[in-house]
Amino acid sequence: MSIEERLAGIRRLSTPVWIFDFERARIAWANQAAVDFWGAASGEELLDRDFSDMSEATRTRNQACLEALRQGRVVQDEWTWYPRGVPVTVRCSFSGFELPDGRLAQLCEATVKEGVDPRQIRGLEALRHTSVMVALVTPAGEELIQNPSAQRAFGQGAPLASWFVDPGAAAAILREVGEGRVVQTEALVETLAGRRWHAVEARPTVDPATGEPAVLIHQVDVTCRRERDEVVERQRREILSLSAPILEVGRGALAVPIIGALDHAGVAQISERLLARVVDQRAASVILDLTGAVAVGADDLLALVRALELLGARPIITGVQPPMAQAMVAAGAALGGALLLRDLRQGIAACVGPERARAPSPGR
Repeated sequence: MSIEERLAGIRRLSTPVWIFDFERARIAWANQAAVDFWGAASGEELLDRDFSDMSEATRTRNQACLEALRQGRVVQDEWTWYPRGVPVTVRCSFSGFELPDGRLAQLCEATVKEGVDPRQIRGLEALRHTSVMVALVTPAGEELIQNPSAQRAFGQGAPLASWFVDPGAAAAILREVGEGRVVQTEALVETLAGRRWHAVEARPTVDPATGEPAVLIHQVDVTCRRERDEVVERQRREILSLSAPILEVGRGALAVPIIGALDHAGVAQISERLLARVVDQRAASVILDLTGAVAVGADDLLALVRALELLGARPIITGVQPPMAQAMVAAGAALGGALLLRDLRQGIAACVGPERARAPSPGR
């Protein structure tokens, strides 16, 4: 039986009714009211229109509707369409309709809404087309509504707990919101496209449909920025390792030629690497050569010297240039625990000398 024969009884209805073919993105059948609604010259002209040029948000909503129809459900939704470029807001009832070739299509019954507040429509459309992922959930984390961006990321109806890689993240967010706080964090999430980093904000609100407490969550994908920051940090570490390499200059002796300027974070990175090497190699002496250094914080240098002493290593500072010496004096840095020598050669000699004194002579 053809579509025309099956739907002959509703052809003369004053309510616009049409069948939308998801796969072809075309209207497969329409009654006269639908032809008038879409501003078509004829039914044939309407059926010949190509609706494939739709936004990503519209595709997502259509896909969600198709999934619901496959489950045998009837979908009630509100849409704004633009027949002949004129916006019309309608209340739609979507049900499944099997096409003659066996494919599932969408039977739409549309009721035009009158007296629509333009601000409300603009707000809804902005929410539907924004790339920000927005969801309203219950205090227990059950979905109340998601915008298309959130549906594309997590799928429709997925519980909040399944969004996050950390199984405790959702519970922690809901707990803080339940205590009246606004949560702002960055989290690793499990999307349909794979793991991503999202900036997440969650705040307490009220479900406008029931008046019950709810949680409004919006997320922005910051994966590119996180990856860029990781690259920058890795490069910074590589540059730091080149500007302050740790060299073995004798048995039990290490030397760190510091090149350029080092801020607090840079000295902290050097300290982390150096102190680990001191422990691993049981270094007795460590030379901090400042010949090529432009600027090093006096307090940071003093803290490193004290850390070396606590590990049982003798700190030796070489190559202090006049500007840095003046800065250290002005800062009141007391490096009394370190041996101060003119250059790296003298520092190495000071390390090697004690080793020779302890070594047994060939005749013994």
